Amino acid sequence: MALRKVSATLVGAAFALMPALVAAQEQSRALGATGDFWRVALFTLLGLGGVLVVAALGYLYRRERGLGWEFQKPDAGDGEVH
Repeated sequence: MALRKVSATLVGAAFALMPALVAAQEQSRALGATGDFWRVALFTLLGLGGVLVVAALGYLYRRERGLGWEFQKPDAGDGEVH
């Protein structure tokens, strides 16, 4: 299990560093922002906020209505540490 987490972390770090590696091969080390950068950033933040609001409303609806399935609930006696 720990090897899986380490390998996932390394793969994620490699993908996160990829834009920096591409920028390092160019003449200037900085990537310039395009003209519509702030519009794209605003729509991205609004989209993420919308998804979080919908997820929160869904969670609250489920909790208020008690819409949990039996297989999601812990079994009696599962609170013990093995």
